[in-house]
Amino acid sequence: MVIRRITESFRRVDFGTLLFEMFVLIAGILLALAVDRWNQDRLDSIETGQIVERLKSDTAHNLIMFEETLPVMEENLANVKALFRALETGTMDGEDAAHIESGIANIDVVPSYPLVFAGYDELVATGRLRQLKDPVLIDLLSSQRAEYEAAQAVIGYWRDNVQGATNTLDRYVDYYFTTEQMDESGMGVRFEFAAIAGDRMLKNNVFDAVDIHGDWLRLQTSIYEITKKLRSRLDAH
Repeated sequence: MVIRRITESFRRVDFGTLLFEMFVLIAGILLALAVDRWNQDRLDSIETGQIVERLKSDTAHNLIMFEETLPVMEENLANVKALFRALETGTMDGEDAAHIESGIANIDVVPSYPLVFAGYDELVATGRLRQLKDPVLIDLLSSQRAEYEAAQAVIGYWRDNVQGATNTLDRYVDYYFTTEQMDESGMGVRFEFAAIAGDRMLKNNVFDAVDIHGDWLRLQTSIYEITKKLRSRLDAH
């Protein structure tokens, strides 16, 4: 036993042996701590790598969602703009009737789809976010979450506001389904344009709807651009 030999050395006042034994003891403790730390760092690295793979999966899912929904938002905005132009000029001449009809049918559609943050949330919960050792990636992840939460904070308010246009249109428009499935894509509208063109409040409501659809598209596009940068950064890991 090392301790017993140290005690015996004290009794013999063998300071040379004592110092050597103490050196061996301290070196053994430091070596054990170093091995334990190395093993823990290795395990942390493996687990962080697994979370990064989940981040890649989350990012791929989010990009697919944006690539499917952003064109729908762009189309809705274009159609609502066509409706507003027609109301502003007082005629449908020069506008595609199908675009105006679609604008009326979908004026209150401000879609919101949840992003997947499973990997990011796990990094934060486990305290491993800083272990990525990539300040740019960390900043992109934080920015994506912050912009998403900012968008979620205003979507309810915008939907309430855009509802005003639908409420006014309800007085002039008959809605019907063009397909037996009765789904949203098969919605049709019947209306007298002269009647809706004479409603000044409706034009103001549609003006607000154009603004809301445009702002919402810009917010979602901004998050999409951050998500694309995330993918590029993650591909480098």
